[in-house]
Amino acid sequence: MGENKLAFVLCIDLGTSGPKVALVSTRGEVIDYEFEETRLILLPNGGAEQDPEEWWRAILEASRRVLGKGLIDADDIVSICVTTQWSGTVAVDRDGNHLMNAIIWLDSRGYPYVEQITDGLIKISGYEVKKLFRWIRLTGGCPSRSGKDPIAHILLIKNEYPEIYKQAFKFLEPKDFINHKLTEKFAASFDSIALHWITDNRDINNIKYDDRLIRMAGLEQNKFPELMRAVD
Repeated sequence: MGENKLAFVLCIDLGTSGPKVALVSTRGEVIDYEFEETRLILLPNGGAEQDPEEWWRAILEASRRVLGKGLIDADDIVSICVTTQWSGTVAVDRDGNHLMNAIIWLDSRGYPYVEQITDGLIKISGYEVKKLFRWIRLTGGCPSRSGKDPIAHILLIKNEYPEIYKQAFKFLEPKDFINHKLTEKFAASFDSIALHWITDNRDINNIKYDDRLIRMAGLEQNKFPELMRAVD
């Protein structure tokens, strides 16, 4: 690539209604973008799911359309950047194949299980005091009792879909699922893992899983991906 030739980033933004795929120059100029709609599946008792394979097909289709316009040379794309809806859960096997629909941020079916893990003898706003102190001290927050955090989704799967839970190699956020499709790496970034409430966030340069928090949640660390920086 010549010194003065523009380079570009293929930007993927997976929202709840579907992905937008844009071509953006390294100077920050948006060249063009395409959008492809995906279905939202609403279920009884607060369920909200989407098909991860439909996400991927929509991303590929939107990418083909925006690149097919011939506005840039595909060889000038130097990186891919992914952002997505947050607070969702994709259960995958060892090959990265999803085992069920993704449970997304709208889903509140896991609230009874969050109530169980936050319960105790002496409580503030429904949270056992010692547990609340530990969550806030280590993570800076605590699981929402609405049941819409990934920790609630995973507890829902563990309690109501035990065979899926047993088969699951990793639980991935939507962003981390798309990044796995691109790289075949099982990884979470410090930001994408935050709403699981199982990481020690006190040192921004050394965020790590905390055994005590994982035990409080009744989960297993080996079902969570490697932690990395967003820029990695």
